[in-house]
Amino acid sequence: METQFFWGIIAGAVIVLVAFLIPVILQIKRTAKAAEDFLRTTQESLNPLLRKLQENVEKANQVADKLDELISNVLPLTKAVGDTGAIVDDINTLMRQINTFISGTMSGLGVGIKTALSVLAQGIIKKGG
Repeated sequence: METQFFWGIIAGAVIVLVAFLIPVILQIKRTAKAAEDFLRTTQESLNPLLRKLQENVEKANQVADKLDELISNVLPLTKAVGDTGAIVDDINTLMRQINTFISGTMSGLGVGIKTALSVLAQGIIKKGG
């Protein structure tokens, strides 16, 4: 009799378990279906956005490539401009040195001519007078 009672308890427990699991399984099935529907609609709405995003990424990469190309073309130009600036600075320094030399030379020449004329005039005045 004890074994029948034991089997009765087990059978009751199984019936309670099945009665409890059936609604849970049905709810899990409904949840899975809802999740599948959500993912399907989300995927359908996201696909155009993802395609557009991919296009924008590709365009951004193209722009970056063009910028790299332009920058690589500009670098020699900026180097040439910098070299030209250095040459102009050297010419400016040379012109200042030449100007200083010419100014000094012309001053000296002017003083020499003035002195020579003064001496010449004094000599003429002394001879004539």
